[in-house]
Amino acid sequence: MAFSNNTFNRIDDPRPQMVSPVVNKLYPSDGGRNVPANLESEFTWTTAKEAANLILLQATGKHLSDLEIKVLQGSWEGKTYDQIASSHGYSAEYLNKDIGNKLWSKLSDILGEKVTKKNFKEALGRAWEKQQNLPAKTKAPSPVYPRSELPFPEGSVALDSPLYRERSGVESLCYQTVMKPGSLIRIKAPNLMGKTSLMMRILAHSAHQKYQTVYLDLGGVDRTILTDLNNFLRWLCLMVSRQLNLENRLNEYWDTEILGSNDNCTAYFEEYLLAAIDCPFVLGLDDLSMLSCLSLHPLLQLHAWHGGVLKL
Repeated sequence: MAFSNNTFNRIDDPRPQMVSPVVNKLYPSDGGRNVPANLESEFTWTTAKEAANLILLQATGKHLSDLEIKVLQGSWEGKTYDQIASSHGYSAEYLNKDIGNKLWSKLSDILGEKVTKKNFKEALGRAWEKQQNLPAKTKAPSPVYPRSELPFPEGSVALDSPLYRERSGVESLCYQTVMKPGSLIRIKAPNLMGKTSLMMRILAHSAHQKYQTVYLDLGGVDRTILTDLNNFLRWLCLMVSRQLNLENRLNEYWDTEILGSNDNCTAYFEEYLLAAIDCPFVLGLDDLSMLSCLSLHPLLQLHAWHGGVLKL
């Protein structure tokens, strides 16, 4: 598991597994409804994300943020803000006003046309097609900044960002530790010191080693969830299920008459989630300081798992 006030933990389950690994899906062009016809077979979600990233990078020197990617992908799939919020544990109002509206506004300014949640596919498709039709020598290169003019980062920086500087021995120690069964890493530092950026690199390293990874950011989660231990642990189980593309079976495993919240959460992970994957599992939790209001801090649960409560 990994935490920022970030934490990571790798959990292995040695029992025989019958479910094949979960793989990322490349979403199609939605039947061509929202993409120019000549791009129908080529303009996939992956291409759209790359196009939006390149557009923002060339104009602002910044990549899409993690939340912007979530909103963009959900919108690509035709989801409402309520559905996107439900999938990722954020409020719909936050994703709409603070993430979505600002993203469409940035794309509108850069592309010189009105971009909205309803028409962004066509706008990105036109921009992508125009870029493909440029002669090789005239294609806009990625910006190269003198050291004094590097853009100030907002949130985590991309894995290939020149702004990220490895700490002496820290990254390698984390990479070694996360490979150990039942390992627990807690990253503590003041704001803007690169905790989330380090977490993203630990998760990327784990994914490269064929581990199943899940990243959850607690920064935008509703307070009603963060102020009640039972609600939070149920939310945690549900969000991990969704990111693993597994069915929600909380009602089946959550025994409110006999077991407490911690035991129910452990049972859900041990008997259902870990039993449904056939590779090591790494969980990254970002912004754990949001849980400081809980009387029984979930870190106690994570330390219990680290100590061997889960069948590793």
